[in-house]
Amino acid sequence: MTRRGHSILFLIVTCLSTPLFAQSTDDRIQQLEQKLDALIQQAGALRAEIDQLKSGAAAPAPAPAPVEDLTKITVEPPTAPAPAPAPASAEAATPAPAPSIADVQTVNNATNAGAAKVFNPDTSVIANFMGHALRQNPFEFPGAPREPMQLEETEVSFQAFVDPYAKANFFLSVTPDGIEVEEGFAQFVTLPYDLTAKAGRFEADFGKANTWHTHVRPWVDQPLVIHNFFGDEQFADDGISVSKIFPNTFAYTEGTVEAFRGETEGVFARRSPNDLSYNAHLKLFKDLTENSNLEVGTSYARGSLPEVGGNNEFGGIDLTYRWKPLARGLYNSLIARFEGIVNDRPDLSRNLKGFYASLDYQLGQRWFTGIRLDRADHEPAFDAFDAFRRDKGVSATLTFWPSEFSQIRGQFRRTRYGNLDPINELLFQLQFAIGAHGAHTF
Repeated sequence: MTRRGHSILFLIVTCLSTPLFAQSTDDRIQQLEQKLDALIQQAGALRAEIDQLKSGAAAPAPAPAPVEDLTKITVEPPTAPAPAPAPASAEAATPAPAPSIADVQTVNNATNAGAAKVFNPDTSVIANFMGHALRQNPFEFPGAPREPMQLEETEVSFQAFVDPYAKANFFLSVTPDGIEVEEGFAQFVTLPYDLTAKAGRFEADFGKANTWHTHVRPWVDQPLVIHNFFGDEQFADDGISVSKIFPNTFAYTEGTVEAFRGETEGVFARRSPNDLSYNAHLKLFKDLTENSNLEVGTSYARGSLPEVGGNNEFGGIDLTYRWKPLARGLYNSLIARFEGIVNDRPDLSRNLKGFYASLDYQLGQRWFTGIRLDRADHEPAFDAFDAFRRDKGVSATLTFWPSEFSQIRGQFRRTRYGNLDPINELLFQLQFAIGAHGAHTF
């Protein structure tokens, strides 16, 4: 084809495509105009609505719903039962057997975890296995020295709320000698005037060490001052206790007064049925810094001694300092304790005095170590040359906690009774617990 033929063909294609291009452009312009009109209408509707809101005109209220007339009674005509489908075969025409009494369909109700313990108290069992090595101590428990190995005590506790006003606490002590109620009391925590009360058998709120159970003590044994003045069973009796918190801006202040029946072995005894023993305790607790706090307490107890006449009186002071840094409280902490007691007996020419001072430090997450100094008078004296026997001792402990439910502790103690030669002993303790048990006081 020649160049002239190509030119004629190009002119023909151009003339045919121009009307098509013009038609498509007109369609697009028409669509854009329609969209623009719709947007203008929407903008006008929005502006009208805004003007209506600005003018405060209320929107038309919806039509009220029809009220049903409850007094109107209508009788619905009985509906005819639907015809039974024709049986497909002779087997289908056989009537179904009547239900039997034995055909019982069980219903599986959803279990409630809290319902299982509504009528069951929180129960725990704490075992205290003891070991003893080196020299025997004939003065700690005269006539019954420590065994080389023995399950010395098993404590069984039951705790639950009796009702919204009282909680019951029972602690049974199972020893090789038998079973006894270590504590059993009802605690009332919803009394007016910020009062709480206890009634039953419990340990007197005298100082700090006297209130601890065996598994709570930071040592294997009792301090000499508690052992010499109150015995290994401590100052406990049947009675009533009332405590009150005194609000103030200086420190947490709590006062406690207690009245007991007056029968504590080796401490108090009644002269008459109405001859009671009494105890009072005042405690102040204050945060010194965000990492440390201090507790100071003072106690006074009084009861009768019928075999000698007069009253047996005790006065005491206790201090507890705790340091537990927020950043490393899980791995390092320190508790320092001091408790001093004075005993005034009418059958002695002078007062008996004693104290203990201890320091317990946390080495790591599960390791603790501590040291304790003891000093306490004792009467009657076994040394014929001394009117009083003064006992002294020093102890060192190392404790490992595999978990909060078990504890392994070793204690080396050196005790000097009066003017006799010191007695060196090595005590071993394994404690393990099952069941629910609450947090312990420090």
